[in-house]
Amino acid sequence: MVAVMSELYITEQKISTLGIKRDSLEQIADLMKDKVFAKVGVPDSVFRKSLSYYMDHPQELELIYTSLVDSLNLREQRIPAMQRR
Repeated sequence: MVAVMSELYITEQKISTLGIKRDSLEQIADLMKDKVFAKVGVPDSVFRKSLSYYMDHPQELELIYTSLVDSLNLREQRIPAMQRR
């Protein structure tokens, strides 16, 4: 769950910086989300079903979001090291 959410967040952030009209952004986002699900190996339907489950279990969802934030922070910390290479 965290892997999918992390990839979706990063993809959405990349798309938001493109400076394209909103309707075009939505089309691009839909295409990119399909690629994210394929990359992570989780069908969109499974992700949505899981998200629905966790919406009904907020304590568990909070743990996922904590892991998501930790994962994104770790990626952000790695960026300067990767840029120096």
